[in-house]
Amino acid sequence: MIRSTPRSSRVKTMLVSVLTAVALVGCSSIPTSSPVGHIEDDSGDAGANNARIPDGPEPGDSPSDIVRGFLRAGAGAGNNFSVARSFLTEGEAQKWSPQESVSVLPNGTDLDSLNVGTTSDQKSMSISPPVVGLVDSSGVYNSTEPGTRSTLEFSLRQENGEWRISSAPDGLLISQTDFRTIFLNYSLQFFTSDYSYLVPDSRWFLRSSSTPTVLMNELLSGPAPYLSGAVITAIPDGAKLGDSNVVTIENGVAHVSLGAQNPAPSDREKGLIRQQIATTLQVIPSISAIELSIGGQTIPASLQPKTDTSVQVDGPPVVLADDHLSRVSGTTVAKVENSPDLKKAKASDPAVSLDDSLYVYLADDGKQLMRLKSDAVDATPILKGKKLVRPSIDRFNTTWTGEAENKGELKAVGRDGESFTVAADFLNGRRLVDIEVSRDGTRVALLSRHKGEPDRVDVVGVPRDKAGNPSGHVSETPIEVGANFDEVKDVSWAGSTNLVALAAEEGDAAQPFRIGVTGPAEQLGEVSGGSRIAGGADGRSILVTGSDGALYSYNSNAWQKLVDVTAKDPSYPG
Repeated sequence: MIRSTPRSSRVKTMLVSVLTAVALVGCSSIPTSSPVGHIEDDSGDAGANNARIPDGPEPGDSPSDIVRGFLRAGAGAGNNFSVARSFLTEGEAQKWSPQESVSVLPNGTDLDSLNVGTTSDQKSMSISPPVVGLVDSSGVYNSTEPGTRSTLEFSLRQENGEWRISSAPDGLLISQTDFRTIFLNYSLQFFTSDYSYLVPDSRWFLRSSSTPTVLMNELLSGPAPYLSGAVITAIPDGAKLGDSNVVTIENGVAHVSLGAQNPAPSDREKGLIRQQIATTLQVIPSISAIELSIGGQTIPASLQPKTDTSVQVDGPPVVLADDHLSRVSGTTVAKVENSPDLKKAKASDPAVSLDDSLYVYLADDGKQLMRLKSDAVDATPILKGKKLVRPSIDRFNTTWTGEAENKGELKAVGRDGESFTVAADFLNGRRLVDIEVSRDGTRVALLSRHKGEPDRVDVVGVPRDKAGNPSGHVSETPIEVGANFDEVKDVSWAGSTNLVALAAEEGDAAQPFRIGVTGPAEQLGEVSGGSRIAGGADGRSILVTGSDGALYSYNSNAWQKLVDVTAKDPSYPG
């Protein structure tokens, strides 16, 4: 992973890895001797027909032509990147590992526009492209900070009278368009600590007939480091695919064989293992069912429990309107029945629980965290601080917040009023702006700032005890989301694998974006003067409020202003 150290050290670590490889998603478990990148006509993959076949080398190509052609050919995964290998010497073609890493170019950057440095004898060349995303060898996408560049160095010599690359950095360098064409986002499935929900671990892998095997090997390897301690797996340590070491598909049925386990799993454990595997694999269009065997014994589907893959959000978002807690319903805003008059309270940042049983908000300019139960008459203070940040309520009805001037810790207050301090060392010395807990309660998104640096959004796992209370400290390996932005004004969860944010690149005004927890960002149109953003569970229900109190709703890929509505600080339940 790229990060468990302070930001400057993390950048150096990331750049070292970029300098040694064309940085991104490699699947070390994919055999290089098989047609890993080939998209079969009968694979059932909707993107198969979009894959293009790049051009190979031409007689008389110059060293510069060979290097550029080699980089362009990285977009052609067919027959184990055979076209790209044709630019290499025979020996290097055998050694080059295209899936060791992948670097993603910024939009608008063309390989032909990049300057190639060449020595006088044309035997060494270098190129320093900008990159906006790096996918590691396990398929985890990491966005990069503004200005990040890789340095790729090549050695060339003549073979059979033609220039060929005798030493090339492992990995791929491709455009965002090509990345989305030949790679696809998949989710490995793990459980919450109480087995109530499945939690997606988002990864990027080649669109390939071997993808089911890749997914299974990564699932058996366990969750990404940023989820450490926050999710659990029913699959025993050391479990491996059976003798064939592949997942085969016949008539839509994926056949998965695991070796014998000692001790043998119980029926409940078998069912949980089957559910993890089935839910992970059935996102592949060519798979309609799975057949799982453990130690040669078939595990029947009847043992598989029914576990939700996401937390439902039934209630409307809460806002502050007309000095009261209010709920947005369609194009209107209605006051919460027992809301106090907040005109003198200097209130801000309301939140509502998933079951609508309680509301929280900040009062006295952030010095108090107030809680109002739905059946109570008055709100009561549950936490005091110097300057608390916007609260967030998880599915256990625990309210999260923290001090703006942070010393490396978060604050949580349970449903019974018990307070918890959760260590988050990487926040120490930073200004915390916002805290958003995922609706399944396994992850927290933290927006923070430090003078002279771009704003930062970290997503990190939240360990819990058997009662569901936060325990100890968050994972020591958070993942940075949307690092390409200089400014992030606000952030919110929008589904299980995405955040929405009001963010801006250098010199631009902040606009709404959807950002994969491990994935690239996508701008969602334009909203003038947006100050706060809130996302629903489906990733499509999004609200933005402006500094003037205007409220905008995102519907059918367009923003609609709610006429005659003035509100601020929107938040969906949870």
